[in-house]
Amino acid sequence: MEFQPPSVSQVEQIIVQLYESIDPHFQKSAQEYIQNLQKQQYAWDLAPQLLASQSVNAQFIGAHIFQVKISRDWYGLFINDLEIWCDLKWVRTELLGWIVRHSSGSNIVVTKLCLALTAYALQAVPDIWSNFIPDFFEMLHSGLPLLEFLTVVPEEVLRADLIGERKAKVYQELTNSIPRVFSTLRSLLSEYCGNPEHDLILKQKCLRCLQSWILYGVPFDSLFLLIDNVINLFSHESTNDSVTDVLVEFISQPRITSYQNTVCEKMLCCMTSDWAKAQMVNDADESLAKNLCRLMTTFGENFYNYIAIHFLRQDVIVYMEMMLIEMPLQFWYLLQESLSDPDIIPVNNIDNDAVNGEDTVTSTSHITPDESQKIREMSLVVFRKLVEILRSKIQYPPDIEWAEWTKGIYMINYLFVSLFAPILIILTNSTDVKEQFKIYRRNVGDTVMNSYFVLRDQMLAFFVDLAITQLNSPGRNPSQWQDLESTLFCIKSIAEAVDHNENVYLPRLFGAEVYGMLPLQGHVRLRNTALSLIGSYADWFKSHPQYILSALNYLIPALSDAELALSAATSFKEVCDACRDSLVGDIDNLVNMYMVVGPHIQPKEKQKVIESIADVIQALSPDKMLQPLLVVTNDIIQTMREANPPQYRDVIITQLEYLTCCCRGIQPPDDKVIILDDNEHELRNEENFFDPSSAVGLANTLLEITSNIAEIWYHDSEVIEYLCKFLSIGIHTNSSILSIPFEMIAPLIQISFQRDHHSYWLDTAAKVVTIYGSNNRYGTALRDMLAALTSTTIQHVRCQTDMEQYPDIVNSYFSVLTKYLQKCPLLLYTLPSDMFKSILTFSVAGLGLQERLALKSAVNFMGEFIGQNYKDEQFAKGVENVMMACGLEIMRELLLGIGGRLPRSFVPSLASVLHKITGRYIEASREWLNILLSQALNTLILHS
Repeated sequence: MEFQPPSVSQVEQIIVQLYESIDPHFQKSAQEYIQNLQKQQYAWDLAPQLLASQSVNAQFIGAHIFQVKISRDWYGLFINDLEIWCDLKWVRTELLGWIVRHSSGSNIVVTKLCLALTAYALQAVPDIWSNFIPDFFEMLHSGLPLLEFLTVVPEEVLRADLIGERKAKVYQELTNSIPRVFSTLRSLLSEYCGNPEHDLILKQKCLRCLQSWILYGVPFDSLFLLIDNVINLFSHESTNDSVTDVLVEFISQPRITSYQNTVCEKMLCCMTSDWAKAQMVNDADESLAKNLCRLMTTFGENFYNYIAIHFLRQDVIVYMEMMLIEMPLQFWYLLQESLSDPDIIPVNNIDNDAVNGEDTVTSTSHITPDESQKIREMSLVVFRKLVEILRSKIQYPPDIEWAEWTKGIYMINYLFVSLFAPILIILTNSTDVKEQFKIYRRNVGDTVMNSYFVLRDQMLAFFVDLAITQLNSPGRNPSQWQDLESTLFCIKSIAEAVDHNENVYLPRLFGAEVYGMLPLQGHVRLRNTALSLIGSYADWFKSHPQYILSALNYLIPALSDAELALSAATSFKEVCDACRDSLVGDIDNLVNMYMVVGPHIQPKEKQKVIESIADVIQALSPDKMLQPLLVVTNDIIQTMREANPPQYRDVIITQLEYLTCCCRGIQPPDDKVIILDDNEHELRNEENFFDPSSAVGLANTLLEITSNIAEIWYHDSEVIEYLCKFLSIGIHTNSSILSIPFEMIAPLIQISFQRDHHSYWLDTAAKVVTIYGSNNRYGTALRDMLAALTSTTIQHVRCQTDMEQYPDIVNSYFSVLTKYLQKCPLLLYTLPSDMFKSILTFSVAGLGLQERLALKSAVNFMGEFIGQNYKDEQFAKGVENVMMACGLEIMRELLLGIGGRLPRSFVPSLASVLHKITGRYIEASREWLNILLSQALNTLILHS
């Protein structure tokens, strides 16, 4: 619909409403009006009228209309019946004229006009305006409008979607203009016009323009001519921001590395000048320090190899000292990588430990062995200072100050770090500064670990000696724990890198000098760190078993402390898991400990403790496993026996979790599932090692308890979930001590699933088939279980609507069927024919489901079914007969799904199943496809 042309005054009133109204509804209305106005043909005529207005806002809208019309309605110039629109050069003339007229006016209007002119140039190249940059030079020669145009052109070219001849011409235009553009910039950057205010604006515009061309990708040879002019302006406060932007962009270009020697020389001279060093301690102007930090960080993260190679140069040493104040974490990681790389810093025979005894490595950097040794010695000094500073950065403030950190401001006063460090910006702006500080500590911990690869034993020596000194400082205030905690945190951070055979410093740490003097009361954060540190060195304890008990003696009392229990239980689990073989001789002490502290441990932590003790029990010989297990499980079983009433629901769930953890603990470390086949020696017969009465009694007790839970809580999905989790893990374990025998679990599954249709029973059935399906002795029982589960499922899920309503049951049922195909496929074909036919009908219907979970399992089952490998000819013939009967329907569902009825993400899976059909049943597939195509054609004719 064409709008009636409004008058300029009417449009100006709307613009006033847009920019000055405080009513958001008025603003929205005005915005929509102007957007609609821009679509009209008469907007071409309205734009210059608005540019003639006295209002800057109206001028801006006029320039914006020109830009929009050129970008979106370029071909509207050809269809207007006024003669003026037939001359395409009219728009260019208008824009150039308005740029000149507004050159001394508002900068935002000039910028918008330059954007419009650039849009015109990109449309008019090559036929209408082939040399737009030289033409603009000829018209304006110099000044702010010229710089503005030269700034937006490369930016808009990068954004434009140019193709073919036009793209080639535009790029050639910019390439040809580079010498003149950069000659102009160089002159303007080096000259002073006598008017300080105008000169400042001019140089800032030049720098902004240069940044734009750097982003475009100007050859380094052209940029190099201006780098000195730019650096000379770095120390001027008025241009520091703009210079920083240019230099950061300049040294971030990957292609610059080819000229790194020249670039680094100039940049180091700039960053380590007396003026720059003064900014690091200058509190008067934070922006200058921020810019310097930003520049130094960008330089370090791009030229870390150069810094490593020239580590001994005085300007590099000064740069490193400044970076120690700034503390950008990523840089130190990159520098450590370079210092440790033998291709950068050669490794001498004298330093063989660093490369595991290898001979001298030849470096490509032409560093002599003497220089290499000196670099490594200097790196030790620098990184030693680094870790000292890092430790102080992560030290918690006094408790009173920590309590105030929720207000945010105290953190700034406490931490002095780079003003440019992103983590600090997050910290100061976050409402949860405490949590962000913990994240910062973890990041620092990573940097400490990276530093270990430079310092190695020197770091351990430093931190262990420091911890001892902190513990023994004369007049130490017992309430001040922060310094010691940060030291222990640093030792914890390097645990992954420390050699498990280290036997000089860690024995002092875990012996009487440190852990023997740590407080056993209060100091929650210190003790939490100390507890976590023990767990992080679990593998070291494995190689030094003589220190395990003293560590556990520190851990165990903390298990019953709610503020320490999580750290204590986690470390207890890690130590028991890694050191199970060393702890088997102390299993009685561990069990006795559990009996004492167990009642006082919170449920979540108690699960870890139970699994930890079971880890050690698993390492015992089979004849010694039963007794400690009986002790651990006795109170669990007794509690479950007494917890039948409804109000004990949570108790039942908790005790089932304990039993599950116990089962998980006695699983072998390799966590292999035991598959029972026809070889009798592979059957689980560990019961022969146990006291028969105790083993049978435990099995009967577990069966009684699980059967009661299944019967009483059959309606409670969550209870059944935890019960099935225990049953499933039990039958996966290497020992049958805590598992329900097949003869008992199979009927329990059948009865329970009939009682209430929880998918968890089907999941447990799939686990049973995984374990017992390969053993022919269980064939009859497995077939009966499948028949019962199928009958219950199909009676409950009668149609495709039901399948969509109960996707969990459908998914789990198909998983059971898939396991039967994989483990005992013949059992499927021994089912009654009606039931087998129902399974196939159910499976075909599953291929049309929209519910993703159920659909995925249905497709997987069908793929397994069609892709079966047949060794028995009679079996193969039976499968073929089945496919001949239902192949047409299967193919129909697959094609409909691929054709768009099902989500596109399933197309690869459906296509895979279709490929299996057509590959195995070639002739039948051709017939089925002909039938389906004929039916589709008839349907199409009928509806047409």
